[in-house]
Amino acid sequence: MMDAEPERHMSKHHTQQEYLFARLQPESELEERLVRQIVLCSTKLAHIEALLARAEEQLHNALAEPQDKPLG
Repeated sequence: MMDAEPERHMSKHHTQQEYLFARLQPESELEERLVRQIVLCSTKLAHIEALLARAEEQLHNALAEPQDKPLG
């Protein structure tokens, strides 16, 4: 399931890249590479945020379980 997350975010990657290219209008190859790097970092950050939210939810669920419940 975690393997599907990057694919879902990567589909947004192209839309975000198109938006930034239109907004920033890079005029050189260097500027275009910077825009692509910004989009890649944003995509990775969104994925990390989703993983952290999931981990937080799992932690809350684990802490909410009865403490005297045997493990395993």
